[in-house]
Amino acid sequence: MDYAVEVRLLAITPESEKLVEQAGRLCYASGNKLGTNENWLQSRIKQGHESLLEHASATFFIKASRVLTHELVRHRLASYSQRSQRYVKESQTDYVLPVEIAENENPEVAETYRRAMTAAWQSYRQLLEAGIKPEIARYVLPNAYLTEIICTWNFRELRHIIKIRTSAAALPEMRAVATRIKEIMKEQSPKVFGDL
Repeated sequence: MDYAVEVRLLAITPESEKLVEQAGRLCYASGNKLGTNENWLQSRIKQGHESLLEHASATFFIKASRVLTHELVRHRLASYSQRSQRYVKESQTDYVLPVEIAENENPEVAETYRRAMTAAWQSYRQLLEAGIKPEIARYVLPNAYLTEIICTWNFRELRHIIKIRTSAAALPEMRAVATRIKEIMKEQSPKVFGDL
């Protein structure tokens, strides 16, 4: 399944693994052993001592559907900044076409979907032309509309998101986003995310 999502790392806590280990070593009064054991962080994670992961964070830019962002913001241990449909007049008719619809064996399914998108966008433009404010006209826009969001999560919450949002039960578009986040974090912080 290929969803046209975009996920980019914007920022990460400098020397995040060292900081997380330092926080954990403080708990065990073993600061003098900082950096001496490659597996020390994974051992703490396996023990369930994940509070130390809250000292480091990462910030991502994500471009995906509003369906996805509605689910994403349920992860409360975070900071979010999303493109406003209240103050921004939308001019692009960009939307997600789910693979399950695009590749459906019945061509009428995709055509029905496309007609719905076209009708929503025509209605939106007509409302704006009639002088309706964007904040009111947006009510007709589909959840499939592509939007942009910047998200900051601590490492503990990122592990949680990766675990539940890469499962087979997750929304396919969300799985695509969470899988990309996992790839990035495994590269950026293998001592924390290498087991996922």
